[in-house]
Amino acid sequence: MTWLISYVVVLLFPVCLSGLVYMLSSRMLERETHQANEALMNQFREAMDNQFETMKRLNFELTWNVKVRQLLYSNKYLYYPNDFYYDLHQITQDLNLYKTSFSQIDLFYIHLAGDRLVMLPNVYRSDAFGYELLHRSEALSFERWQSLVDGRRSPGYIPAIRVTEEGTMKPTVAYISAYSSDSGEPVGANVVMIDQSRILGAVQQLELYSKGHVAILNERNEVLVSSSDEALPAGLVDRLNGQEGPFLWSDGERGYEISYVTSGSSKLKYVSIVPSRIFWEKVRLVRRVTDLSIAISVLGGLALTAFFLRKNYNPVRRLVQSLGAKSSSRRQGTYNEFHVIQEAIVGAYEEMDRLRSGMKQQRDIVRSHFIARLLKGRLDGRTPVDESLAAFGMRFDSDEFGVMALYIEDVESLAEWIPGDDRNEKLKLIHFIVTNVTEEVAGRLHRAYVTEIDETLVCLICLHPEGGDRRNEELYAIANDIRQFLSSQYRIRLSVSIGGVHRTVAGIPQAYAEALDAMEYKLVMGRDEILSYGDLRARMTEGRESGYDYPLEVERQLINYVRTGDFPKARRTLDDIIERNFASPVMPLPLARCLLFDLVGTLVKAAGEAGALPEEEAPHDAKRIERLASCETIPEMRRQMTELLRAFCEAAGAKRKRNIEESRQRAIRELAEQVSVFIDERFADPDLNVSTIGAHFGLKPAYVSKLYKDQTGEGLLERINRARLTEAKRLIREGRNSVSDVARRVGFHDVNAFIRVFKRYEGVTPGLYKESSTN
Repeated sequence: MTWLISYVVVLLFPVCLSGLVYMLSSRMLERETHQANEALMNQFREAMDNQFETMKRLNFELTWNVKVRQLLYSNKYLYYPNDFYYDLHQITQDLNLYKTSFSQIDLFYIHLAGDRLVMLPNVYRSDAFGYELLHRSEALSFERWQSLVDGRRSPGYIPAIRVTEEGTMKPTVAYISAYSSDSGEPVGANVVMIDQSRILGAVQQLELYSKGHVAILNERNEVLVSSSDEALPAGLVDRLNGQEGPFLWSDGERGYEISYVTSGSSKLKYVSIVPSRIFWEKVRLVRRVTDLSIAISVLGGLALTAFFLRKNYNPVRRLVQSLGAKSSSRRQGTYNEFHVIQEAIVGAYEEMDRLRSGMKQQRDIVRSHFIARLLKGRLDGRTPVDESLAAFGMRFDSDEFGVMALYIEDVESLAEWIPGDDRNEKLKLIHFIVTNVTEEVAGRLHRAYVTEIDETLVCLICLHPEGGDRRNEELYAIANDIRQFLSSQYRIRLSVSIGGVHRTVAGIPQAYAEALDAMEYKLVMGRDEILSYGDLRARMTEGRESGYDYPLEVERQLINYVRTGDFPKARRTLDDIIERNFASPVMPLPLARCLLFDLVGTLVKAAGEAGALPEEEAPHDAKRIERLASCETIPEMRRQMTELLRAFCEAAGAKRKRNIEESRQRAIRELAEQVSVFIDERFADPDLNVSTIGAHFGLKPAYVSKLYKDQTGEGLLERINRARLTEAKRLIREGRNSVSDVARRVGFHDVNAFIRVFKRYEGVTPGLYKESSTN
C-alpha cells in the first residue's frame, strides 16, 4: 500500500510540476529571447560602430592634414599661383598613403568647392569628371551630388551610389563632412564611402540576419543599409524616435518584433525587424512538448505503476523474510521492509569501514617498514618475498632494481611559506608531496616505492622488463624529471643520488648502500648535479694519484699573503688549491676532508704569524673558526674560508699600516729634532736658510719645511729667527756690544734687517730693549 500511494503521488507530482514549469519557462523564454535579441543588437551596433568610426577617423585625418588645410585656407597662392598644382599633386600622393592605411574604406576623396576639383589618391579631376567617374546614375544626379559636396553644410551619413572601376554601380554609405569657413562661402568637403555589401557581410555573421530584416538609419531616418529589398513597415519610422528597446509592431496584417538601438558614437539607428511567427516559434514548441509530455506521463505512468508494483515487491518480500528476524523494527512493533534492509546493510558497512580503517592505518606503516627492511637486507626469511609483496599491494615486474636517495635541501626556509605553526605537520606535507611526485614520475614506466629512512626519502625502482641496456641513463632521466617538477611547481630543491642497477632482490641492499655513498659524497662536496654511484666510482679512479696537491711552498706562500694583508692574492691561491684538488677526477672523501682541515690549520697558523689581533676581534674569529670546522659541504667551507681569510688579511693589513704610520711619525720626530739641533748650532751663519737645511739633510727645502711645521707647528724661518733673537737678547743684556755687533754675531748681514725682525718679534727696537734691560 505504501508503494502504491507513493507511485501515484510521484506520478501526479511531475504532472503538476510540468504545468508550473511551462508557465515559468514561457515567461523566462520570452525574457531570455528579448535579452538575446537585445544582446545581438548590441553586438551588431558595436560591429557597425567600428565601421562608421573608421570613416570618421579617416575624415579627421583628412580634415587636419597640414597640406590640405594650407591648400584650403592659406593665402600663399595669391603670391605663388604656380605652387597650387604642385601642392595639389603632393596631396594626392598623401591620399594614397591613407588608402593603404584605411583598407576597409572603399572610396574617399576631397571636393574643392572654389576650384571645382575632386582630389583622389594619386590623381585629381574636375568635379564634373569626378561625378561621371564615381557617381553617375539615375539615383544620384549631378545637381544633387553638387548640393551635397558644395561645402556649405555637413550632411553626415547618407545613402549613395558608387561606380566601380569595372563600371558597375554599388549602393554605398557615404560620410560627407564640410570644411568650415568664416566668410560663409563654400570651401570643400570630405567624402568617405563604404559599400553596403561590406557592411552586410558583417551583418550576415549575426543570427539577426537569418531571422528577419536588419536596417541602419541615419538621424533623418533615411535607410543607409538594409538586409532586405522590402521597405520598412508603414509608420515604423516615426515610432523609432521614442525609447530604445524591444517592442511589438503591427501593420494591420502581420505582427513584428522590433529591436531598436542607437549608435553609441553617432546618431545612427540600428533596427531589427523579425516576424512574430518566427520570434515566438520556440515558445510554441515548448507548449507542444509540455502537453505531449504530460499526456505520455499520465498514460505510461499508470501502466508502469501496476506492472512494477507487482514485479518489484516480490523480491523485496523474500529478502525481508530472510533478514526480518534480525531487524530491530520488528521488535518495536512496526513493519517496514526498507527499515529491515537498511539496518542490515548499514550494520555490515559500518563493520567493513572499521576493519578497512584499521587495516589502512597499519598497512602504510608496515609497508614502509617492509620496504626499509628490504633496502637494508633484513627481511624475515620465514615469509617469502612474493607473499609480502602481495600483502602490501606491491609487484616486481622484473629482476632488475635501482635505488635513488632523495635529500630535501633547506627544509627550514621551505617550511616558511607553508601555512601553519606545527613544524612536524609541515615536514609531513613536504614528504607527502615528494613521495607522490616521485612515485608518479618513476611509475610511468617502472614500479616505484618510496619510504623514509633516517630523514632521507629512498625510492626503490623495479625496472620495466622491456627496457633497453641503458638502465643508468633511465634512472638519471627519472631523477632529473623529479627535481625539475618539484623545483618549478613547489620550490622544493632535492639532492638525488643513484645506486647501481642490480639483479635479483638480494642485490637491492647493495644498490641502497651505493646510493647512500653517492649521497654522502654529494653532501660533502656540495655538487648540484645528480650523481650516480657508477659515474662517481669511474671519476674517482681515472687519473687520480694517491694524496692531494698542497705543497709546503704553496702553504708558506698563502701564509705570507695573509701576513702582508694581500687578500686578492691570498684568495687566488686558496681558490687555485681548491680548484686543483676538487676538479675532475673526483677526490675520494677521506682525502677531501684531510685537505679541508689542512687548509683550516693553514689559516690558523697564518693568523698566528700575522701577529696578535685586537682583543675585541679574537672571540669573533674564534667563532668563525668553529663554524669553519663544522661545515658539512665543500662549497660551504669554501665560503667560510674566504670570509675568514678576508678578516685575517684585513686585520693584518690594518696592523701593517699602523706600524708603517708609527715608523713614519717616529722618523719625522727625529728629523725635527735634528733640524732644531742643526739650527741651534748654525744660527750665527748668515747663509743659514731653508735651502741650506734641505741640502744638509738631503731633502727638498719645501718638503723639509712642511715636515718640520707639521711636526712642531713652527716654520723653519721662524725657528731660525727665534734662535738668533734669543742669542741677540743675551748679548744686548751684557751691555758691551753695539747693535751692529750683535746683528753681525747672530747672523744678520744688514743691521736694518735685524732691527725689523727684532721689533716684529719683541715689539720694541734693540736700542729700547737695551735701555730697558740696563735700567
